[in-house]
Amino acid sequence: MTMQRHPSPWRTDFTPLSPAQRRLARYALNSLKSDPRLERFLHEREFLAALWSLMRSLLDPGALHRLAPALADRVDLWEVVIEESYDPLDEASLEERLQRALSRDEEDTPPPTDHPAELRQRLGVLLRHRPEQVLTALAEADDGVPISPVIRLLGEALELDATSLAVLDFIDQREQSPALQRILSATPSASRRANVVRLAAVLGEETSAVRAALGKEAPLSTLGLIGHRHAHLPVDLGHFLDPSDLLDEVLESAPEDPETLLGLLIEPAPAAAWRLESFPHLAAPAAHAGAVLGQAATTGTPGVNALFHGPPGTGKTELARALAAARGLRAFQVRSAGDDGDGLSRRGRLSAYLVAQRLLGRRHDALLIFDEVEDVFTSGDNLLALLHGESMTGHQKAWMNRILEENPVPAIWIANRTTGMDPAFLRRFLLPLPFKTPPRSVRRQMAERHLGDLGLPPDLLDTLAADAALAPAQLGAARRLCALRPDVPAEHSVREGVAALRTLLHGAPMPPLRVPATAFDVAYLNLAGGIAPSAIVQALESGGRGSLCFYGPPGTGKTAFAEVLAEALDRELVARQASDLLSPYVGETEQNLARLFREIDPSHTILLLDEVDSFLADRRHAQRNWERTQVNELLQQMERFPGIFIAATNLMSGIDAAALRRFDFKLHFRALTQVQRVALFAREALGDEQTPVAPELARHLQGLEGLTPGDFANVCRQRQLLGEALAPEQFLRRLAAECRLKGERARAA
Repeated sequence: MTMQRHPSPWRTDFTPLSPAQRRLARYALNSLKSDPRLERFLHEREFLAALWSLMRSLLDPGALHRLAPALADRVDLWEVVIEESYDPLDEASLEERLQRALSRDEEDTPPPTDHPAELRQRLGVLLRHRPEQVLTALAEADDGVPISPVIRLLGEALELDATSLAVLDFIDQREQSPALQRILSATPSASRRANVVRLAAVLGEETSAVRAALGKEAPLSTLGLIGHRHAHLPVDLGHFLDPSDLLDEVLESAPEDPETLLGLLIEPAPAAAWRLESFPHLAAPAAHAGAVLGQAATTGTPGVNALFHGPPGTGKTELARALAAARGLRAFQVRSAGDDGDGLSRRGRLSAYLVAQRLLGRRHDALLIFDEVEDVFTSGDNLLALLHGESMTGHQKAWMNRILEENPVPAIWIANRTTGMDPAFLRRFLLPLPFKTPPRSVRRQMAERHLGDLGLPPDLLDTLAADAALAPAQLGAARRLCALRPDVPAEHSVREGVAALRTLLHGAPMPPLRVPATAFDVAYLNLAGGIAPSAIVQALESGGRGSLCFYGPPGTGKTAFAEVLAEALDRELVARQASDLLSPYVGETEQNLARLFREIDPSHTILLLDEVDSFLADRRHAQRNWERTQVNELLQQMERFPGIFIAATNLMSGIDAAALRRFDFKLHFRALTQVQRVALFAREALGDEQTPVAPELARHLQGLEGLTPGDFANVCRQRQLLGEALAPEQFLRRLAAECRLKGERARAA
């Protein structure tokens, strides 16, 4: 063509161009060079417009004379010629717009003699026939330094290699340039391997270097800076790599120095509100964890991780902060929300943790706290899958394990639950620390610490401490309510606030309490076998474990004695009925039993399983397989349980013989003796057990052989509900009625 006989329209010196102009033009030229198939789009207005916007700065200012003299030096009119528009414009409309634009010019510019379509064709020919020296000169003028100062900061802070920086710079420029996106999106869809080759050509880098930079063990991936939404699907080059949520956050925030960058990822943990003394039930494991974490921070020992796990509100985060304060460590916590309040995604929080590990690695006084990690640390939705959009493989699991083995800064991971976490990951935690319900004495201390200076009545603090479901966080919320309503009595604010929170979390304003109608006294227990209750308490206190079977008629004090044991041993009594665990579905009852024993804290609780005959029926009479498996499951759980287990039943005759052998103590609770009946009658009917009972009344009491403390409690409840004072004779008649009714039931059975 005659155009080739004219002097070259291309610049020979690209130093006057901005770094961004040179970089984007290089990306465009390299794209055309690496994939000649893109040239077929030069006749499309949208593609041509995108290419023109990136390459027009490479042309000499007077280079367009021969294409259209009327448009020489008028870049704005060329925009009309190749205008990118999603609404179709016919060529006549474009020509009219050119005429109007020229007529507004002050100079007497002659109208173009060429049709817009012809002008675009000439422009396409010009861009297609670009000399090789243009690309060479452009590469020489490009110093390769990332355009964005944020990318440069990331490279310095994270010690990234030049190729990794080139990849990040490419992603950043592509996200900001719709024109480059249009060009890259025109590339044919290809596999990951092919896209790595194409990306290397666009960047002007060696393929091996780009492949290494994008490797799953390379910093870009391990730190969570890039992602692959379509890792297993062929995609065009415009959708090959994605910036991670964290990279988007960093680029948008534009930190100017490493400290500001670090502040985007983590924040100093608030000062510890509690001291280590606030966790007496965790004193030993907390001291051990603190010593290990402190030593790891000081010596730079890698791979030291603690896992604090347990129900919400049990003080996991507060203990983590208290440990850091006690050891003189600076505690940082991974941000759960960005400055805009939208919050980092799960992938973003993980990336923030990994980058923070890199940035803090040289310090010897830091501790990282990663809270609420269960949503990103499960087998089904694991950390690596979040980074790569993939399912877990053996290679990826090994990479995950290294996260917990090579972290330079000791970390405390906090989770409300561990169900779903891969055992391979759990084994990597050097310091697992479960948070269970603390004993009542500790809960009483917590209630005193939060609310003790408000002048609350002691019985309210006792009531709060008796509620095992009431977490320390709820006590703190009640304290805040009192501070916000100084005009309202503190007792009212606490009662109403705790009740409202408990209803929200547990469905009831207060726990179901067993309120006895009479005061329990071990003097009114009639235990067979000659074992004193005090001896049982001493045995359990010294050994810390044991299995007991309480059997006997209803009302003889089995549950009440279990409560006394728990109080004497300063343990929580966890009572479950058979109806809480039995299921009509095969295998589910066994799962419920296993879960019950697994979730109990054996060092601070006593487990009472009532109506145990429902689970321990004699297997010789079993007609169905599940009847045997239930017995086997409970027996296995009993043998492995390292705490105190109490089984209670009214029916001893049908219990499996093998089960009976597994109980350390088998206590037969019998009806009251004659002496006990008279003494208890004196206490409840006459007001004092030392008061003499009339001989006639005593004679009638001696005839009530099956009388139990439960019968006395029933009569006392009747008296309370009726609001009447019962004469001793009336009280005795009510007792006789209770005793007679039991006899009728026994005969009917």
